[in-house]
Amino acid sequence: MSLVAAFALAASTVTLPNCSWDRPGVNPFMGDLVAAVDRYKDIPAATRAKLKARMTARQYDEIVDIHRDSIVGRYDYGSEIRDMHFGAGSVCQTVTRGKWTEQTLERGLVYCEDGQCILVPTVCRNVSRISRGKLKPPPQAARRRRRTKKNR
Repeated sequence: MSLVAAFALAASTVTLPNCSWDRPGVNPFMGDLVAAVDRYKDIPAATRAKLKARMTARQYDEIVDIHRDSIVGRYDYGSEIRDMHFGAGSVCQTVTRGKWTEQTLERGLVYCEDGQCILVPTVCRNVSRISRGKLKPPPQAARRRRRTKKNR
């Protein structure tokens, strides 16, 4: 991204302290998904470059299920979604899903590099950030099958 384009992105973005994401898809992010990563200045430039290259190539780590109180995937994810891009130029530092029902489910692509993770919900393209923990152990049935195959 050129210096002029990066400056224009930063200048045109309004940062709000908190927002509700009660109606996913209603106010989708209209900007450049990859360029939005440059808004996260606390992520080192080299890490942002890796994330942007993977996003351009659509080389996501996994597709996660986003629920009212959790983000579920192969890894342990924190439930918080933060720094979410909305519409043509808004970023919300804290995002709530408090009005979602227990049945509400959205999916998102996760890209992680150097401990920094980007979430792009498929319903709205609202580029945002999440925290990822350790890889979860396989379910009990999968462990049993592996053991059985080794014993053969």
